[in-house]
Amino acid sequence: MSGIEALRVEFQSPRSRPDPANRPRPPLTRSVLPALTRLAFQGVHEYLEDLLAQIEAPRLDKLEIRFFMDLDFVVPHLCRFISHAERFKACNRATVHISDRKIRFSVFGETRTTPGLSLVISCGELDYQLSSLAQVCNPSLLLLSTLVQLDVVDPVPPSPQSYWKDEMETTQWLEVLEPFTSVKVLRLSDQVAPNVLQALEKFAGERITEALPALQNIFLSGLEPFGSVPKFIERFVAARQLSGHPVTIYPWEDW
Repeated sequence: MSGIEALRVEFQSPRSRPDPANRPRPPLTRSVLPALTRLAFQGVHEYLEDLLAQIEAPRLDKLEIRFFMDLDFVVPHLCRFISHAERFKACNRATVHISDRKIRFSVFGETRTTPGLSLVISCGELDYQLSSLAQVCNPSLLLLSTLVQLDVVDPVPPSPQSYWKDEMETTQWLEVLEPFTSVKVLRLSDQVAPNVLQALEKFAGERITEALPALQNIFLSGLEPFGSVPKFIERFVAARQLSGHPVTIYPWEDW
């Protein structure tokens, strides 16, 4: 397979899962696929882990993953695989796209309009979506610490209001945002903004370095250039100012 350039592996049902007793042990030496530039996978994360434990793809340019819902995502080989791909080291921005059926995480290079990395987790509940994304996009995924822009958006048209639960745990948003230590620009759509900023406000004091410590600018959709600012934005800006890490709020006019 040394000449293969593209590989796609798909399972049609989450019921297809490996037997824990028969899962292969990682080999002492991984197989290098020097020509592989595109890899696509759909299925449960255990199957992808078993595959990635055995290969290296230094020229990988595009990685598309769709995971079926699971309560526990343990993906050390995925994090290693992505971190070893040279192309992803040049990525500088990412998007978290939330909908009522799935959550999508996409990573882009500086001059690219299509993502190099696209990760989708199929799930209908927001709390499960955030928990799953936090497990997959954890601090061991090194490219997260090099990104300077992060967009968090909901679908157009927007999800029903009942989807955004008032009792949503702020810790889940913080777990998602914690690895993005270099992000300077945060762009939020109007439905997402209250949850994200109220979560960040919790850590705007002495614990400021735990979530988006480099943040400087926030762009909000639906914000009028000369209109009144919602209370949750005022509280967040004031808390950041007191912490010595001020931020500036701008309208996201082209959302």
